[in-house]
Amino acid sequence: MRERSAQTVIFGFWQDPELRLSGLAQIAGRREVNVTESAISQRFTPECAAMFLNIMQRLAEVRLESEKVDIPLLKQFSAVIVEDSTSISLPTELVNIWQGCRGKEGKSRAAVKVFVQWNVLNGALFGPRLSDGRMNDHKTPFDIDELPEGSLYIADLGFFAIERFVRITKGKKGKRYFVSRLQAKTNLYNHRGHRIHLAGILPKHVGQVREIGVVLGQKNGLPVRLILIKVPEEVARERQDRIRQTTQKNGDVPSEEILALAHWTIVITNIPRKRVNYAEILVLLRLRWQIERLFRLWKEDGKIDEWRTKKPYRILCELYAKMCAMIIQQAFMQEGCWVDTLCSIVKDADSRRS
Repeated sequence: MRERSAQTVIFGFWQDPELRLSGLAQIAGRREVNVTESAISQRFTPECAAMFLNIMQRLAEVRLESEKVDIPLLKQFSAVIVEDSTSISLPTELVNIWQGCRGKEGKSRAAVKVFVQWNVLNGALFGPRLSDGRMNDHKTPFDIDELPEGSLYIADLGFFAIERFVRITKGKKGKRYFVSRLQAKTNLYNHRGHRIHLAGILPKHVGQVREIGVVLGQKNGLPVRLILIKVPEEVARERQDRIRQTTQKNGDVPSEEILALAHWTIVITNIPRKRVNYAEILVLLRLRWQIERLFRLWKEDGKIDEWRTKKPYRILCELYAKMCAMIIQQAFMQEGCWVDTLCSIVKDADSRRS
């Protein structure tokens, strides 16, 4: 009975993320489970939430072997792992389960952060793994040593850490690779140990590219390629607007240095130049937006952060159940259309729910 009830909720929300209790009761009836709306509502308890969380965690551990996309730039790596996170605000009553940041007055103090790694080479999903909403991205629940030998790792600045890059390059499983934007105020040195100041090496003209070898950090001393490109003024302004919006959400103000650096794309990588040129590095860097599309799909189509109730444990059950549905959906997409480079994950998800 519990198994059929769980399937009813998970597949019900997959088919219609805005499904009401009456809709769940109808779906249960078609599965020969006679239950009222009131009875369904009463079953959304802490124990029920724990059950759905357990199902989600078990689904997240399933690994499917599938064909790799036929893109030479990507196929030279054993895996191309993109990592990111997204936060979901929860009712304050759930703060003892998932702790959020100390927000402004009137804001909920409960939130959960969803971490995901995605192998864009074959569509395989790792996670989601959940943590308190206040956890910094660089404390990701994924162990960097889990990355396979010969793989490529790409993540946004929230995951930037020199120690992480050192472990990727010199890990226990052999050498791995990374591509990342450079975090402002990171110390750079030449191979003789002299400090390099960005202001003295930045390209002056739009479209101009400069690439040099540098040592990242003084303590660990990791040799990397530093690639700098001057971007058009309109691109810089868009970046500055996003920077201001992000820092304002955190109750902060961006520094003038960070705003000024928006005029350049600054990238570091340990991939050898003879293997991937600077233009291909930029292509690889843009892959991190793929996981943004995935989160957008989960939120806009899967409605993982929306619900029709104010009952905290019903919300938690619904969140976990919808996450289960998204994991199952991704598995179908991985098996069904990932090797088709023209396939849209949004259109494919819509077709599988209909």
